[in-house]
Amino acid sequence: MDILLHIFNIIAFSLLFLFMIFSFCILKTYAGKSLKDPSYPPVDGTVFTRIFYFKRFYDYQTEVARKQPTFRVLSPGESDIYTTDTRNIEHVLKLNFNKYSKGVYNQDVMTSLLGQGIFVVDGDKWRQQRKLASFEFSTRVLRDFSCGVFRTNAAKLVKAVSEFAVAGRDILMRCTLDSIFKVGFGVDLNCLDGSSREGTEFMKAFDESNALVYWRFVNPFWKLKRFFNIGSEASLKNNIKIIDNFVHKLISTKRNLLALQQDSNDKEDILSRFLLASEKDPEQMTDKYLRDIILSFIIAGKDTSAGTLSWFFYMLCKNPLIQEKIAQEVRDIIGTTEQETNTIDDFVTKITDEKLEQMHYLHAALTETLRLYPAVPVDGRCAEMDDTLPDGFKVKKGDGVYYMAYAMGRMDYIWGDNAEEFRPERWLKNGIFQPESPFKFVAFHVPSMDFLSRLSSPFFFTAFSVILAFSILGILARRSQKKHERIKYHPIGGTVFNQLLNFNRLHHYMTDLAGKHKTYRLISPFRNEIYTSDPANVEYMLKTNFENYGKGWYNYNILRDLLGDGIFTVDGDKWREQRKVSSYEFSTKVLRDFSSVVFRKNVAKLAHVVLEASNSNQTINIQDLFMKSSLDSIFKVAFGVELDSMCGSSEEGTHFSNAFDDASAMTLWRYVDLSWQIKKYLNIGSEAMLKKNIEVVDNFVYKLIHSKIEQMHNPQDYSSIKKEDILSRFLQVTETDPKYLRDIILNFIIAGKDTTATSLSWFIYVLCKHPTVQEKVAQEVKQAMSITDITNFNELADGIREEALEKMRYLHAAITETLRLYPAVPVDAKICFSDDTLPDGFSVRKGDMVSYQPYAMGRMKFIWGDDAEEYKPERWLDENGEFQKESPFKFTAFQAGPRICLGKEFAYRQMKIFSAVLLCCFEFKLSNDKKPVNYRTMINLHIDGGLNVLAFHRREN
Repeated sequence: MDILLHIFNIIAFSLLFLFMIFSFCILKTYAGKSLKDPSYPPVDGTVFTRIFYFKRFYDYQTEVARKQPTFRVLSPGESDIYTTDTRNIEHVLKLNFNKYSKGVYNQDVMTSLLGQGIFVVDGDKWRQQRKLASFEFSTRVLRDFSCGVFRTNAAKLVKAVSEFAVAGRDILMRCTLDSIFKVGFGVDLNCLDGSSREGTEFMKAFDESNALVYWRFVNPFWKLKRFFNIGSEASLKNNIKIIDNFVHKLISTKRNLLALQQDSNDKEDILSRFLLASEKDPEQMTDKYLRDIILSFIIAGKDTSAGTLSWFFYMLCKNPLIQEKIAQEVRDIIGTTEQETNTIDDFVTKITDEKLEQMHYLHAALTETLRLYPAVPVDGRCAEMDDTLPDGFKVKKGDGVYYMAYAMGRMDYIWGDNAEEFRPERWLKNGIFQPESPFKFVAFHVPSMDFLSRLSSPFFFTAFSVILAFSILGILARRSQKKHERIKYHPIGGTVFNQLLNFNRLHHYMTDLAGKHKTYRLISPFRNEIYTSDPANVEYMLKTNFENYGKGWYNYNILRDLLGDGIFTVDGDKWREQRKVSSYEFSTKVLRDFSSVVFRKNVAKLAHVVLEASNSNQTINIQDLFMKSSLDSIFKVAFGVELDSMCGSSEEGTHFSNAFDDASAMTLWRYVDLSWQIKKYLNIGSEAMLKKNIEVVDNFVYKLIHSKIEQMHNPQDYSSIKKEDILSRFLQVTETDPKYLRDIILNFIIAGKDTTATSLSWFIYVLCKHPTVQEKVAQEVKQAMSITDITNFNELADGIREEALEKMRYLHAAITETLRLYPAVPVDAKICFSDDTLPDGFSVRKGDMVSYQPYAMGRMKFIWGDDAEEYKPERWLDENGEFQKESPFKFTAFQAGPRICLGKEFAYRQMKIFSAVLLCCFEFKLSNDKKPVNYRTMINLHIDGGLNVLAFHRREN
């Protein structure tokens, strides 16, 4: 009992202690802050509020700044004032410079990492370091040395990128750290190639320390954690120990080296030059003093340049026209063409300061990046005495005054109504770069960037790296990644990240690329992804060298969760076995006749729904109706089951349909989501949703399969049911493994449901856009069926026979023209099984993904002529009105070669039956002509949000 009481007392005391600390912090936060005095900036919250917004801190500050250019955040002991007012910034940084310092609070926060470096100290210590640093950074020796280092490492960066070893911010961080270390210490750190374990540990410790120090600004309990050496402060202490050991070892080694090389001129790096200066004042310039100076230099140069480069590449990915304009400017000024075969070293020799100064558009684009994404998004000073800012607000001694560079770049009253747009042109006048006030554009008026800028030009390293990355890769694009001089690879159109950024308009983006290159590559971390619109290449991979191109493990791994071992996911014997059985079944008259009866019955149901909407003048989502009717048709043909999703009588069927659509979309998302396998393993995000949807699909399908198997095993039921549906016919000729049947049937559903429904939806869309074509189709149908009066939809549908369908040549042409421009499967991918060379002369590596693009191919002028993007059914008819087929390697909507779609005639029959009945009875118009109609990016080309139309009774001519 005594022990329990003792434990209770300890817990109670601890809680009371924490409550007292919390109460003290609250009291200190609000006490003496003149909360209601309008002469002080308005209060937006406390330091505790900032913790909740930490992950989107700068966006949060921007939202507040739009309402109030200057505001306060309360913290224990003082107020932190934040401003985007350019007058206030000039007041703090220039006009009253001596009234504002780093302050004790900022020094407390940063001293652990940066010691007594130039970014921490004020007064005499700052002036002394500033004077010494200014002299050293202005010397030609250091400037020339640093330029040589930047050249060397930028060339290494390009080689690393061109070999696709790594990509993104990490490689830029490593490259800048290598450069800064060489300039700072005269040491090759080799972080870029990862050969220095010690250097890699230092970099990791330095990055983590930087983040942990910044966390102190929003963590009011950091001093308490430091005292007890727990949590983030314990981690910071361990990281700083790694940094100190590494830096002190370098300083000691450099001292010994300089002592042995007193006559050597190899004293170009900063540490060597400071060590020489330390001989004049050894008491002041100790190893600790040198350590602080060098670490300040590293933090100034490493993160700022690498971060800016990362945001710059991001903005160029979002704005490909600007990216191309920069690359062209570089080529024009350097005097290099895409056809030249310069090496990287040859190219480097052509870059001079004079050339860089001519690159005004590059300079403008970099500056515009820094405006929106400044390397240091918030910086400030501490008031050494009471003061009044130009905007009239008072500042108390000890208050922090911070200017928000990130928020300022987004303020309309500073940059105009287009402040949030990326527009390099705002910096140009007659093509010449025009600087802005440093109190308006404050990216370089922070200590770190200002410190680094003295190396030579503030843009030198950034500009140099970007020029090399763009120009070298552009020059070597057609022959990069060579194994042998004779081998050449397709030009690079971008990366898989470009696809991710353009996901909602993916096929437009890829069509734009196809317009520049018939065949191109997109780079991903694991393989090349090759996309072609060249019919010669398509024929080669789908027919001539068919065995070398298949679904492969990559596609199978992505598709198998939904489609299993179905015909669309497998290769080799599994594919041949299913193809053989399916080919036989699809060619039987029984299935053909049965499917036609199903189509006629379901289009009559659909026509009744449209009639009701027409009579009440209601808008209908025709894509939704086609989806439901197609699903009903496919289920009846596949399972022999009346799903009746059209009338909504089957709630279970509706759940299945929704789950199947969502699973299809999320399966396609895997192609651009590099982290999908991690998400699947952790069962989070899109993969968790996919798993749930597949469970719904499986439960529904397995229930149907087991029911059908039980019927067939029951002699009475078996003798009474017809064996016309696909499942019944497969059960007669093959094994009864439910998983095998499930995969076959789901592949059949995805082949027949979405493809037909989306094609019919796009067909109605283009007919609404071309009413003369719609009228012409309707008249042809009536003539082919000899219709004079329509009294009953069922009788009309029953009257559509094969002979009548064959006469509807213009309808056939109109549907085919729709499929040319809006193919049901816009992109189809294969994997190359062994190194190969395509007919266009470019090589493909084993494991590369090679895709042909039906959507893009339908818009290529070199395939279809200058009117390629026009909707013209007549292009499919000869002078006698007879339908003329095109090469399946040119018109690829149904694939080609051994894998050509088994259901091609099946699909045409369904689309023609549906179109004939609906167009014979109704005239369709878009409900809103001005609303754009776009696709939803998924395996099939769905219309995003459906297609809303109005249906009117077709008038007799």
